[in-house]
Amino acid sequence: MDRMKSLITALFILILLMLAAWQLGQAGLLAAKAWAAPILIEQAWEKGEETGLPEKPWSWSDSTPTAKMVVPGLNITRFVLSGDNMRNLAFGPVLQRTGSSKVLFGHRDTHFRFLEYLKVGDSLSLEETMEDPVRWIVTQTDTLKAGNLYVPKESTMENLLLVTCYPFGDLNPETDQRYVVWLKRA
Repeated sequence: MDRMKSLITALFILILLMLAAWQLGQAGLLAAKAWAAPILIEQAWEKGEETGLPEKPWSWSDSTPTAKMVVPGLNITRFVLSGDNMRNLAFGPVLQRTGSSKVLFGHRDTHFRFLEYLKVGDSLSLEETMEDPVRWIVTQTDTLKAGNLYVPKESTMENLLLVTCYPFGDLNPETDQRYVVWLKRA
C-alpha cells in the first residue's frame, strides 16, 4: 500500500514537473519570438529594398515591412508593417492610408512607447518601400476618445498621424483613450 502511494505521489510530481517545463517552454518561445521578430523584420526590409519586391520576415507571415521610420532626436528606428490588423500590430507599427493621410498605429508599451517624448517641432523621417525618406515635423499632440479619432478621407492635406493607446505606462489594457501625434511634411 505504501509503495502504491509513493508511486502515485511520484507520478503526480512528475506530471507537475512536465506541466511546469511545458509552461516555461511556452514562455521561452514567446520571448524568443519577441527577440527574433525585429531582427527578421529588419532583414526583410533590407532584402526588399535590394530586390524591389515585398519580402516576408518569416515564411508564414501575412505581412511585409512597408516603411522605415527614424526619429533621430530619440535614436529610434521602427519598421512599419503592412496589414493594419491586431496580429501584425504585435510585431510592429502598422500603416493605414486614409485619403491623402497616413496613420501609423503602434502599442504604447512597446513600439510606440517613445511617443510620449515627442514634442511639437521634433522631426522624423518615413521611408516607404523603394522611395526616398520624407521628413515630417510634429505640429501637435492630442489625447482623444477612441471614437473621436477621425481623419477626413476627402482631405487633400497630407498628414502623418502616429496613434497609440493612452495613458502611457498604464497596466490596464482596456482604454478608450488614444494619444495622437500629428505631423506635416517638412
